[in-house]
Amino acid sequence: MRVTLKDIAAKVGVDPSAVSLALSDRTAGKLSAERVRQIREVAAQIGYRPNLSAAHLRRGKTQCIGVVLDYLDHYPHNHYFNLINQSCVKSGYHAVPLAIGRRSLLDGSQIMDLGRVHVDGMIVLDFIPEEDVTDLQERLPGHPLVCRMVDPTMRRPNCPSVMVDYYEGTCTLLRHVISRGWRKLQFIVEENPDRPQVRNASRPLAAHQERAIRDTAVALGLPIPFEQNMIRTVERGAKSRYDTMMVHLAKHPLEPGVCLIQDGADGISGTYAALIKMGYVIGRDVAVAAMHAIPSWEHVEPVITFTFERYEEISRLLVDLAVDAIEGKRRYARGAKFNYSTSFYEFGSVPDVSGSSV
Repeated sequence: MRVTLKDIAAKVGVDPSAVSLALSDRTAGKLSAERVRQIREVAAQIGYRPNLSAAHLRRGKTQCIGVVLDYLDHYPHNHYFNLINQSCVKSGYHAVPLAIGRRSLLDGSQIMDLGRVHVDGMIVLDFIPEEDVTDLQERLPGHPLVCRMVDPTMRRPNCPSVMVDYYEGTCTLLRHVISRGWRKLQFIVEENPDRPQVRNASRPLAAHQERAIRDTAVALGLPIPFEQNMIRTVERGAKSRYDTMMVHLAKHPLEPGVCLIQDGADGISGTYAALIKMGYVIGRDVAVAAMHAIPSWEHVEPVITFTFERYEEISRLLVDLAVDAIEGKRRYARGAKFNYSTSFYEFGSVPDVSGSSV
């Protein structure tokens, strides 16, 4: 039988309203510390469990923050979700995944679907505007929004946003690879024309990545014909990468001195496995780098050179901004915008061959 406030009150000899106060954070000046301790001890002894649904209904809040992402098994969104949930719990909330697949957040039916979700606010992990977004918050009334973005040239919405500059991060990665003597580049990319960040289905790189390649080529005076040098995988998983690479390498052996740059490090074990199967020595015959961090469940040797961001710090900031917007706090300025640069880890998959004939 469910233990109620009346059961606790009868045991302690107080009114149920006193029990309600003692089990909440509203006891200041109303109950003595000794009485609060006594009530809470009795509640624990007889197995009281609060009715969270009733409490949320009474407060008009769910204590949940929706996290809008593409798929829960895609890296780094799944990594971000776990970190965001940890930060939410510390703030008295829970994170709820809202997977929208490859659709744009601004799709009409998408807006309608998200508008029906019972959460107190939303964190959008990869917001990619396709139009004027100055009224984004008005399109989802009652759901305070916080957005993470990766393309600094795109218009930012009228809600708190965190920009992680992957345009400059990609430029930095390319300059590093080329400075180490790997001047022939080929790109391994997921071919999915439904991704909202893809502007041209015939060139499935994200817009900021494509622009970074062009600008780096101009700055260095080095042609990087990426349109002709793409290896296209159906998905980003290891099996898809492996199958695609095996077919490609059988038909088009790699030239000496080529660096393969993958659009993300997820599935990199499949790429490595195919290269090794076909007789290539990574770090000697071919270099490999990635435009995003490697997932924790994949391990390759030599360790891949990759771009990454400050996931823990950004996750905490996203949650702080969301809680502020929900609770009306003013720790940050209204419509605050934050900017982060990326960094990269340099490992043995891109050795320095600048002094050799490679």
